[in-house]
Amino acid sequence: MKKTYFILFILISCNINIIASEINDYFAKYRQTNKSDYAIEGKILSKYDTEKLTEALQPYYTDTLLIIRQQAYYLTYRKGNNAPSAERKTAVNRLVKGIPDADSGLTGQLLGYLQSFSVADFDSESRSLIAGRLKYIDTPHYDKLVLLAGFIGVGNDVLQELYRNPGLSVKRKWYIALALARMGNNEQTAWCVQQVKKAPVNNGLIENVLPDLIYTRQKEAIDYCVELLFSDEKLCQSPNPDLSEKIPCAYRIIELLAPAIEDFPIKVDPSTGLESDDYPKTLQTVREWFKKNSDYKINKETFFN
Repeated sequence: MKKTYFILFILISCNINIIASEINDYFAKYRQTNKSDYAIEGKILSKYDTEKLTEALQPYYTDTLLIIRQQAYYLTYRKGNNAPSAERKTAVNRLVKGIPDADSGLTGQLLGYLQSFSVADFDSESRSLIAGRLKYIDTPHYDKLVLLAGFIGVGNDVLQELYRNPGLSVKRKWYIALALARMGNNEQTAWCVQQVKKAPVNNGLIENVLPDLIYTRQKEAIDYCVELLFSDEKLCQSPNPDLSEKIPCAYRIIELLAPAIEDFPIKVDPSTGLESDDYPKTLQTVREWFKKNSDYKINKETFFN
């Protein structure tokens, strides 16, 4: 029995050393050229599971060179995003642990990466770490951190206390209200919707504010977006620069709503947006669907899309 354990130990050690050697060679080259070798990168990502990869990347998460840390986390993000559900928690946990990095740009990058995962990908340690960061209001990209906390449902007490602070800036109050709304707070949901209803409907509102409202995944907030979907007023600029005439804002609203609504009748590509040969017919299809499905179900498992 002891001999068997010894052999297993030797095999595991050899495997770890092989991984570390490949990772070391990859980063040695990257350190010199600042260019990724996509062939080797693809091989590394496909060859090793998430746990082995993150173990091998451990020294690079804390490297003195920012570009090395960035690349280590980028590989982790790529691996986690394409990993089986059982492995995604490992990648997310490692990304969360990088949030306090000394470089504010990397912190923002990591918070952006984490938005692409689902609620189920955050284990108890990750959730605890994010909740614990909320008390550090000077954290770079703090508003992104707040929205991430709201998405996974942690830090309610801290955010409630901050929200009641009379010295809070309007911008920060907005993001905290959004996070609390995402966690199901009716008072903050109503406040957010009221603020949006005061604003004129135009490109700025559709592009910059409605995505925040949809982030809350609350029916009251999304119902207002659906209400705007039924307006034929030409209040938005066309994405076609050759067309000066304004168009209804409804087409862009369709793109925003699609990821948030389950069984949505129109498919929208996250990268290219709404693709249709007949936009008026597409709009009619969506409007008819909402008329028949006023009790639509909301997808709360994703951050934005």
